Amino acid sequence: MDLHGENEQKVAFCLELGRALHSFGTPAHRFEEAMHRVASSLGLEGNFLAHPTAFFAELKSASGREIFMVRAEPGETDLGKLVRIQATVRAVGDGSLPIQDAAAEVREIVREKPHFGAVETLAAFALSSGLAARFFGGGWREMVLAAFLGLGVGLLGQVTATRKHLAQVFVLLAATLVGFAGVALADVLPHTSAFTVTLAAIVILLPGLKLTIALREVATGNLVAGSSRLTDAVMTLLMLAFGVALGRQLAFQIAHAFKETASLPLPWWTEWLALAAVPLAYLVLFQGRKQDLKWIALGCVVAFLSARMGAFLVGPELGAGIGAMGMGLAANSFGRRTRLPNQIMQLPGLLLLVPGSIGFRGLTFLTLGETEMGVQSAFRMVFLAVALVMGLSLANAVTPPRKGL
Repeated sequence: MDLHGENEQKVAFCLELGRALHSFGTPAHRFEEAMHRVASSLGLEGNFLAHPTAFFAELKSASGREIFMVRAEPGETDLGKLVRIQATVRAVGDGSLPIQDAAAEVREIVREKPHFGAVETLAAFALSSGLAARFFGGGWREMVLAAFLGLGVGLLGQVTATRKHLAQVFVLLAATLVGFAGVALADVLPHTSAFTVTLAAIVILLPGLKLTIALREVATGNLVAGSSRLTDAVMTLLMLAFGVALGRQLAFQIAHAFKETASLPLPWWTEWLALAAVPLAYLVLFQGRKQDLKWIALGCVVAFLSARMGAFLVGPELGAGIGAMGMGLAANSFGRRTRLPNQIMQLPGLLLLVPGSIGFRGLTFLTLGETEMGVQSAFRMVFLAVALVMGLSLANAVTPPRKGL
């Protein structure tokens, strides 16, 4: 038996798996934990250090010790591929898939095209923006306009994705166009809140989830990865605020007499209709499998109801932490029972709770000269993010997540 060749195959599999998990935007603490467990199951002693744009791997075996530095650009979360990757790792562990075939299978999974294409993604952008307008208290006018502008944001994202020099300023371009169009359209339609339309249209770009993950990484001791991701989140928020402020100012030059007006509210039950529809958008945005729609919907409902109950008991800020804890308990229980990644329930639920919209409001107040309200909103954003992290940590302490990817 060629022991050296077998060790090389195990090392190659670990590196390919690391590239795959990194390309799915896996947080540093989950990445390192999963990779260490996989390496141990293969008879390797592994130490891993994850960064947002690379990871280091030290692998020890009977044939020696090797250190690798793998440069990898983080990608978007793909729940469908994550399920397949987990199945591959499980097959390697139980011996049903030879190790020499496992690395090739992982590469094939990563190279596959997303399950949902451009058309479905554009529809998801429009749907999520329209429904966000309802969650932000908007009426049917805000929902329609936000869906239209969200579609434009998605289209702009697809156009700039293939052009590196434009992709770097996509967030700024999208925020500027939405800021301008939000004011221009609200000036034409009476009883339309330009701010609600603008906020809902760029809701997918808000870095609230990234901010929460960054603080979670810091809380778990991944200081370098967490600090880097936190800086990225703050820069994204600043670009969004600057772009929106620029677009609104340009629109004000045209609509000199424009005044921000209040929305005409919709009946309370329409919020439940929005909650029932939003899992469809999240299914596409996270590239989930169709059979996981029910679990995504359950995660959204648990997060929504837990946060509402928490807000009623202890206020909205601490209530978000209770929402995160309830959703975390449900997601961990789901993962342990079904042996599927708990991210299927956790990520969509978190997206309803993340504080990105509050941070955006704070920066908007600052650009308008409302310093006190801006600072208050910024502190509230950080407090909400910390509450979410603490809620998830408590959920993991009460119901530990299943050992796996």
